Amino acid sequence: MNLSDVALLAKEELSLAEKGIASAKVVLTGFVVVFAMLILLIFIIKIYGAIIQKAQDAGKKSKEKKAETVAETPAPVVAVPVAPAQTDGVSDEVVAVISAAVATMYGSSEKARIKSIKKSSDGGRSAWAKAGVLDNTRPF
Repeated sequence: MNLSDVALLAKEELSLAEKGIASAKVVLTGFVVVFAMLILLIFIIKIYGAIIQKAQDAGKKSKEKKAETVAETPAPVVAVPVAPAQTDGVSDEVVAVISAAVATMYGSSEKARIKSIKKSSDGGRSAWAKAGVLDNTRPF
């Protein structure tokens, strides 16, 4: 059925049965097209998922190889000079750990210097209470 046939049918009076058959053809064609496209999309998404999974597996393997080579070669130890800093009741072990973290982040002692270390004032709330306040006051 082409457009000229449709135009002729529009001029003629169709019976109720013929109109029903024409409507059924249109509906059936619509269903076939929709479901064919859905099936096509399912296959495209599955292929995309397989490609991504292979890429992630290859990335994990390369990270494992890098981790093995890094584990074999020890990293040089860099000391961060800690001047007589104000520690305000912080133990020497905590100062050493903070110094090591700063040295790890910056890589050399020339870029960073610790001037003072103070305990934070948490306002008397536990970590769970702070998380609850943060969760309930977050903007939408």
